[in-house]
Amino acid sequence: MQKLEFQQIQKLRNILKNKIAGNIIDIFIIGSGIKNKLMPRDFDLIVFFMEKNLKDVEEKLFDIKESTKIQDLHVEPLFADEILEEQIIFTILHEGFSIKKNKFLYEITKLGSYSIFSFNLENLSKIDKVRFAQTLYGRNKDGLLYKEKGISLGQGSFMIEIEKEEIFKELMKKWKANYQYKRAFVKD
Repeated sequence: MQKLEFQQIQKLRNILKNKIAGNIIDIFIIGSGIKNKLMPRDFDLIVFFMEKNLKDVEEKLFDIKESTKIQDLHVEPLFADEILEEQIIFTILHEGFSIKKNKFLYEITKLGSYSIFSFNLENLSKIDKVRFAQTLYGRNKDGLLYKEKGISLGQGSFMIEIEKEEIFKELMKKWKANYQYKRAFVKD
């Protein structure tokens, strides 16, 4: 499976521009379909509605699924009057791509969206600890962290842009490192 193609995104833009959109404020793409994941499993859309007219919402969600022809598409509604009550708002702010504005929400809000990783290598052999460090940091700051413009925060922690989160999760899993990550906004 590939990332969303230009034609599919264009179809979503056309839906917003059409008079049929009416109640739709914006459409956000979230999840693995928009991030740097090698093989996204599915595609997630959040359709942001002004009003909670359930019949209208159901029709519009069906139209979006039918017109885009995206396989493994999950479409969920979000309503303006409930936005602060929904946990999904944090995901949308961190990684959401606005079809209407053609930008990530963190770009629109001028907040840097980052993942902060902390890890320990207690379960690795000495040689694997060295190999992991060379992969992550490199010998002369030429490792993956620096190639992806990450920031070392000290021993066992670093910060990377949210779009690179999947790359580093896969690295940690590959090396069987114990890790945790949190998301944060950083104001320039």
